[in-house]
Amino acid sequence: MTTVSISFKADKNIKTELDRIAKEIGISTSALLNILIKRTVVENGIPFDVKAYETNYLDRFDEETQTEIIKELAIEKGLIPDDSTSVNDVEKYFKDMGY
Repeated sequence: MTTVSISFKADKNIKTELDRIAKEIGISTSALLNILIKRTVVENGIPFDVKAYETNYLDRFDEETQTEIIKELAIEKGLIPDDSTSVNDVEKYFKDMGY
């Protein structure tokens, strides 16, 4: 998989809030945007409504979205390569990521 950078301007306050929400969800802002981009392409439109919750956030998503979140976290932690197409052992990834 070849990756490219995407750059765009956003209101500073909006960016700050996006960073806060990503952190509350437990992923980086980059991972959050990657999930949004991938799911938007798959769904051919805005794919889901994501909100930050103080409780176990992962239970609030459908299984496909949970897998995408886990995959992005595993890529960020270096547990799987950037071009990996699947998440094989969810429990192992969580354990390796310290969750």
